[in-house]
Amino acid sequence: MNQLEPTNVAIALASVLFGPALAALVGPYAVILIASTVGAAWALGRRDPSARLGAAGYFLRLNLTALLVTWGLATLAGRWLDIDETNWMLAPIALLVGGVGDDWPRLGRWLFERAGRVLERKAGGDGGAA
Repeated sequence: MNQLEPTNVAIALASVLFGPALAALVGPYAVILIASTVGAAWALGRRDPSARLGAAGYFLRLNLTALLVTWGLATLAGRWLDIDETNWMLAPIALLVGGVGDDWPRLGRWLFERAGRVLERKAGGDGGAA
C-alpha cells in the first residue's frame, strides 16, 4: 500500500535509521507513541494544576497503555468494519487513548448506559420515560 498515511511515513523514516526489516516493527509503534503523547497532552490540560507535578508519570502511564491496547483495538475495529488494512487506524486510536486520559471510567459508564438504552429500546421498553 503506497498511501501517505502516518504509519507508512514512519516505516519509511524508520527504514533509513534501522533498515527495512526492523522498520516494519518500529514504525507503527512510533506512530502510536507520538499520537498517544499528543492525546496525553490534551488530557493533561484538563487535570487540576496541582496534579500536574506528576506529568511525566501521567504521560508514561498513558503512553504505555496506548502501546499495549492500540494495535488490538485497531484489529477489533477492522474486523467490525470489515477492513483488512488497519494500520491507518493506529494514530487516531492512540490519540483517543491518550486524549481520554483519566476519564476512562466515566467514558465506560457512559457507553454502558447508552448500550443499555439501545437494548431496552430493542426489547420494547419505554426507555425510562415517566
